[in-house]
Amino acid sequence: MNKEDINLNELASGVSKLFELKGIGSITRTDDLTTLAEFKKYLSKKLADLMDNNFNLLINTLYRIDIDEEKLKNIFSNGSREYIPDALAGLIIERQIQKIYWRNKYKLGDI
Repeated sequence: MNKEDINLNELASGVSKLFELKGIGSITRTDDLTTLAEFKKYLSKKLADLMDNNFNLLINTLYRIDIDEEKLKNIFSNGSREYIPDALAGLIIERQIQKIYWRNKYKLGDI
């Protein structure tokens, strides 16, 4: 499964559920999405806001999403402040696509 085959609303909904926490609303919107690039840009802005206002929540959520720790270390140690949210958004989308892929394979009995 590649990025072109993914249902954008399914992807956005999955990412949104990952960020839903007690007392904090969803981080992503699931309406009016037309392209993966648009979703990534929107998610990147939300991640930049979390970096500025609730860094601990961001880090805890990234671990809960199961983003590779080495990739995170690399982004935070080598990335500029402007680069980090976009790179994190890419990793979150990549991880969610993997989850959707394996969930679909399981549903079809291909595992």
